[in-house]
Amino acid sequence: ASIKSDVATIKGDLNTLTNRISSVELRVNNLESGAVDRNERLDKLEEYMEYQAKYASELWDRIQDLENRSRRNNIRVIRVPEGTENNFSSNTVFLMGLLRDCLQLGPEISFEIERAHRSLGPKPSEGQRPRPIIACFLRFTDKSRVLNSAREMGSLSWQGEKIMVFPDMLPELAAQRHGSTPVRHKCKMLGLRYAMQYPAIFRITVAGQPRQFTDPEEALTFLQELPQAKEGRREIPAPRREEK
Repeated sequence: ASIKSDVATIKGDLNTLTNRISSVELRVNNLESGAVDRNERLDKLEEYMEYQAKYASELWDRIQDLENRSRRNNIRVIRVPEGTENNFSSNTVFLMGLLRDCLQLGPEISFEIERAHRSLGPKPSEGQRPRPIIACFLRFTDKSRVLNSAREMGSLSWQGEKIMVFPDMLPELAAQRHGSTPVRHKCKMLGLRYAMQYPAIFRITVAGQPRQFTDPEEALTFLQELPQAKEGRREIPAPRREEK
C-alpha cells in the first residue's frame, strides 16, 4: 500500500511538472513570437527613420539652395564705420557713393541698388566691430561688376578705413567655398585658369580643357599629378583668373 501511495504521489508530481513545463513552453513560444514581431517592427521603424533623415537632409539642402539663390544679387560690405550713413538721404545713396569712391567708378558706369541695410543685431558699442552692410542690386550683372572691380583693386580704402566687399551667402556655403582656398593658391602657383561656380563647384582649365570638382581634396590631388606641378614650373604665359 505504501508503494502504491508513493507511485501515485510521483505520478501526481509528474503530471504537475508536465503541466508546468507545458505552460513554460507556451510562454517561451509567445515571447519568441513577440520578439520576432518586435524585431520586424524595429526594422520597419529603422527604415522609416532612415528615409525621414534622408528626406529632411534633402529638404534642408533645397532650403539652403533657395536662400542662397535669393541672395544672388546681394553683397556684404565689411568694416564701414557705424553711423556714417546717417548723413545721407538713404542707405542706398550712401552705399552707391561709397562704392564709386572705393572702386573709382566713373559716371559712365551705372548700377542700381534696390535696398541696403546693416545686418540684423544690436548696434555695437564704440570700439567694437561695425555691422556689415548688406546691399541688394537690381541686376546680377551690376553686382558681378562691383565684385570684379573690388577683386581687381585688391585693397579698398574709404575715409581712412580699410573695407572689404564679399558676395552675400549662408555661412554653410561660405565655409564650403573657403575650403577651396588651398586649391586657388595651387592654381595661382601653376598659372592655371580657375573659377568658383555656384554653389561650390571649382573649375580648373588645363590645356584648354575644363575640369570641375566639388571636393577640394580631389582637386588638389589632380593638380599635384599635373606635369608642371611635378616639374615645379608654371604655364607660360600665366592666364588671368576666370570669373564665375
